[in-house]
This record gives sequence, structure tokens and C-alpha cells, in this order.
Amino acid sequence: MNRSRLPIILALLLTLSACATTENNHDPIEPANRGMDSLNDTVDRITLKPAAQGYTAVVPKPMRTAVSNFFDNATYLNTVLNSFLQGNGTQGISDLSRFLINTTLGAGGLVDVASSMGLERHDEDFGQTLAVWGAGQGAYIVYPLLGPNSVRNTPDFVTATATDPLFWAGFVLAPQVTIPVAVLKYVDKRAQLLDASNARDELALDPYIFTREAWRQNRIYKIYDGNPPKQESTDDGWEEDEDWSEDEFDDEPASSEASSAEQPDAVNDSSPATETGTPDTEVSTPVAETASAAPATADTSDSSAESTANPEHTADHTGIKTYIINLTSLETEAQATREQERLKGYGFETAIRQVNVSSKIWYRLCYAEQLGNKLARQKMQEIRNKTGLTGTWLEPAQQ
Repeated sequence: MNRSRLPIILALLLTLSACATTENNHDPIEPANRGMDSLNDTVDRITLKPAAQGYTAVVPKPMRTAVSNFFDNATYLNTVLNSFLQGNGTQGISDLSRFLINTTLGAGGLVDVASSMGLERHDEDFGQTLAVWGAGQGAYIVYPLLGPNSVRNTPDFVTATATDPLFWAGFVLAPQVTIPVAVLKYVDKRAQLLDASNARDELALDPYIFTREAWRQNRIYKIYDGNPPKQESTDDGWEEDEDWSEDEFDDEPASSEASSAEQPDAVNDSSPATETGTPDTEVSTPVAETASAAPATADTSDSSAESTANPEHTADHTGIKTYIINLTSLETEAQATREQERLKGYGFETAIRQVNVSSKIWYRLCYAEQLGNKLARQKMQEIRNKTGLTGTWLEPAQQ
């Protein structure tokens, strides 16, 4: 490990005093962040990504798994430390036991023996610890080469480095050993992200926003150990995507006259209109509709504008309003099918609808079941937290 890394990290920490942030403004230095993100992406495409692609093509999967296990175990002391700092002594003891067992019985961590013994792997860091202690998220920051981060999460550079045995090995082992090990560590980490980055490059209309919002959702998911509050998608200074009101979504039975008045009007192909129940923007969903043409529902009288897989009606005869949970819109059916398979991996069954926006066909993914107000909102939040799709929106279903 390069000995110059710690001074660089400390220098980065000293610059944080200049990163002021205001409430509900999670990306106040977006222009600078975009520039740094573009630079990082260029460096990645020239160096790390080709190396990772070659690594996955040449090295067999079992060997890559062993390498990943080794580096995960080598950095696991950071999780051990932060489990205790968060006041979770039981988990801390379990994490320490996991580290010791994998280090000894698992040949230095090459084999994950602890998982087979029931010792679950956790993922804790000092940023999560600060969140538990009540620290606000702070500004979103893109660091050179290191990528997405935030003010609150930045001090984790120090704890992660201080608890990394490979860093300290750099003081006693020859550079001929530590430098190749460090390179292998980052190539292995990049190889694990190949599928995700390829999907982002192929599907995202704005890769910067997609990465930022996915990173944000992932942090919230980690802070709450996979169980974020049902009705909360913000985290100390992050803006809520919608302003829900009880008048807008009401579970009370409606008369047929009122129900008819609340249905979205059919949209003429030549007259683009904003879809009922759609947020102003879909900033983080893959290949969302362009800002100049907000999502619009296709004319319901045209059966060809709907996919054969329509959401199932669950409350169409009860008089209670139900809602379609729209997830994202993609340019091709192949993209929609791939995204559908990805969401299925999270346990979410979806349907694909064709919609016409400004004479352009989009393939819209929506949750396969229509739900009442509260259940729809809860399910939408669950989908956001688990998949990173933060541009989802509700649409009143045709009764």
C-alpha cells in the first residue's frame, strides 16, 4: 500500500471547512462535482475499466471470489470498529469473531468460513456511525479518483485506512509486494461493479444524476440496516421527491361522478401533456422521458398503445381508489425487459406498458399490482430503497 495515501486523505479532510451546505440542498457544488465526475469517468475508461474487463475474462470465477473474499476480510476491521461505536456490542462481537475465523480457518480470508457457521456479514463504516450519532448528511461531494461521497461520510477515509492491515503492511513490506496487491484490490473492486456501470451507461439519461441518487439511496439503506422508515426517503438535508397531500390521495370511496372527474384525460398524440400523478422530473431513472416532454398516458381507447402485460386490478369494484406505481420509462422494449428482470431479482413483479409522448413510444415499467393510497406509497418507498429508482410516481388507476 502506498505510504503517501494517508497525507492525501488528511488533506482532503482539511478542505471540508470550505464545503458549506444549506438545508434541503444536498448538491450545492453540482457544477464542480459534474466536472470531477467526468474526469473520474475518463480515467476509469482508460485505466480501471479495461483492466477489470481483462481480469474477469482471464481469471476464473472461483479465483475472483477468493480474491474478493480476501480483500473484504482485510478491510472488515472497519466494520468491527463501527459496530461497537454504534453501540451494537452483540453485532460487534459477531463481526470480530467473523474476522478472526476467516483470517485463521479461511486461509487469510480467501474462504468465507464464517458465513457457513452462521456469522452474518455486515457493512458498517464511520459515516453510518456519525448518522447514528445524529450528524447531518451534508453536501454531496465527488472526490478525485475516489468517486461519490458526502461531508458526513468523508471521515471514514481515516477509520478505513487506520483499520486496514494492508495499509500498515506497506511500512514493513517491499513496494514490489504492496503495489501489485493494491492494484489488484482496486481492479477486483472495479470488476465487481462492471455490470452496474454498464447498465448505467446504457440506460441512464443522465449518468451523473443516476449515480448520485443511487449512491444516496444506498447510503440510506445502509444507515437503517436495510429497513429505512416506510414514509421517509430523506436523510438529514436531502429533499423529498414529492409533496404528498391527503387531499391528493384519499382512500375513501368516491362516487362514480367524482371518480370520473379524477381520471387522467386521454392524450392526443400531437398534444403532449403532463401525466396525472407524475412528479415534475424523473431525474434518476434509467432513460427517463426528456424534460421537454413530461410523461403522458397513452389514449386508453387505443389498445395498441398498451402492452399485453397490464397491472392487475385489485380494488376495481370496491369504490376505493387504486393507484398504479410507475417505476421508469425506457426507449426500447429490450431495455425495459432487462430492467424488468433486474427488478424481479429484488422480488418485484412488474408490467410493461407502451405510452406515446410527443409522438414517441416509450416502454414504461410499473408495479404489477394496483394498490390503495397507503399501501401504494409504502410499496413505492420500498422499491425506491431497494432498487435505487428514485423517480417513481403514482398514477390514479382507471376504475
